[in-house]
Amino acid sequence: MSNEIMLYVNDSPMSCVGKTLADLLQQLEKPSQGIAVAINHAVVPKSVWATTLLEDNMNVFIFESIAGG
Repeated sequence: MSNEIMLYVNDSPMSCVGKTLADLLQQLEKPSQGIAVAINHAVVPKSVWATTLLEDNMNVFIFESIAGG
């Protein structure tokens, strides 16, 4: 039995070996600062990333802040 789940991250299909949003962000090597995350069009507060469980076919959007003017 595989522990991988299939997700869509910023509209691109990918497999994730973790169970939580924090696991996915670690797998993607995303920093914990300067990003926002939404799952199925609902923003997920950073305070619950470690406890937010992922399921097959979820749509995850990662927004990164960009400095500039």
